This record gives sequence, C-alpha cells and structure tokens, in this order.
Amino acid sequence: MKVLLKISPQNQITLRRDLRAMLGPCSYVEVEPVKGGLMMRGAVAMTLEEAQQVYGRHGFTVEVLREALSIVQRRQGPAD
Repeated sequence: MKVLLKISPQNQITLRRDLRAMLGPCSYVEVEPVKGGLMMRGAVAMTLEEAQQVYGRHGFTVEVLREALSIVQRRQGPAD
C-alpha cells in the first residue's frame, strides 16, 4: 500500500490512523535508511513493569525483558 504524506515546513509528517495502528503501541519509532527510502518501525520505550504487563503473559521472563529493554535503550541513545 502506497500512501502520500505531506511534509510540513517544520519537516514533520502526520501518519494516518491506519498507518499509526500498524506500528502498534509505541511512543517512539526507529527509522532506518534503506535503498530508495526509509524503513519505519515501532520502538519500545516502556518500563520493566509495563513490559511485564504486556509481554509477561506470553511467557517472556523478567530477565529476557530486562535485556530487551536494555538493547532498545542503547539503540535510542541518550535521552533528549
């Protein structure tokens, strides 16, 4: 599905509701340059307790969640 989005004078875009839903529950996105464009995917920015509530019921252990959140934080770099 191709979608045309406008870039504002402030270099911002607004995602349509259906596209935003495809990213899932996230407050941040990762954007990666790929040949001919950009790849956007949702990034996890949550506390360990929030991760346990969301993913614990699927069998993820606290140790796995802690490591996953650590990796995401390293990828995001220092907070703004």
